[in-house]
Amino acid sequence: RKSKALWNAEVNWRTAMAYDGTQALIEALKRNPTRAGVQEALSASDFVAPGVSGSIRFLRSGDRNGSVQLVKIRPNPNTSSGYDFLPIPSN
Repeated sequence: RKSKALWNAEVNWRTAMAYDGTQALIEALKRNPTRAGVQEALSASDFVAPGVSGSIRFLRSGDRNGSVQLVKIRPNPNTSSGYDFLPIPSN
């Protein structure tokens, strides 16, 4: 409700991912506020940042260490992208 009142928009997966990315960058900058320092922090095995759905960690490859969510894409002219991304439930 707070986000709807603040931005006059719903929070969606893109909002959550942007928040998580920002939190990871903030934590990395706290360690060493240089370009090389951020890269080093993000690839450190002990790196962790608070995220919307839990802790943010990265694999050695640079990919986020977490579960994958498959989505179904549906056209929706009422969104800025023109599409909705609907989670596919895992069985």
